[in-house]
Amino acid sequence: MKLIECIPIGKQNKETRDNLMRKAKITDVRTFRKELAKLKDKYIIINDNGYYLPANKEEYEEFIEKQNERYCEIKKTIDLAYKEMKEHE
Repeated sequence: MKLIECIPIGKQNKETRDNLMRKAKITDVRTFRKELAKLKDKYIIINDNGYYLPANKEEYEEFIEKQNERYCEIKKTIDLAYKEMKEHE
């Protein structure tokens, strides 16, 4: 079975990595990560102590909010790195 076919829809149905690997007959974590990365080019796959595809607007909104928070933290770190780099010129 293809990995995408194993990923459930809806937060209440989320599956662990181990369960997805078993269902998709993937034997090692590296292969799982590669397959998941490919799928993330086409699908929003959420990992919140288990993997799932969003089922409704609220799940998309929650995902977007969390991603925006991560983006803001990363942006702060990048801005700080630029500031410190300029101080060392």
